[in-house]
Amino acid sequence: MSQPLHISEIILQIAADPKDQLGQALRRCPFIQAELIRRKMMSLDDLTDAQIAHLIDWDQKQNGHGRGDSK
Repeated sequence: MSQPLHISEIILQIAADPKDQLGQALRRCPFIQAELIRRKMMSLDDLTDAQIAHLIDWDQKQNGHGRGDSK
């Protein structure tokens, strides 16, 4: 029997599929985008300029509040 997956892993698998309607909606969330990029399941080329700007703004706010990964 396989190991159960954490719900976050299932959500990322859904989000990684650009053809899935729910995945398309999830890919609009900056925290989902950041994790997919970190795991190399998505690249910045997959995002619009506006989405990249929003992701950068979100990342700066997260790091400004002591949250998020240090790079």
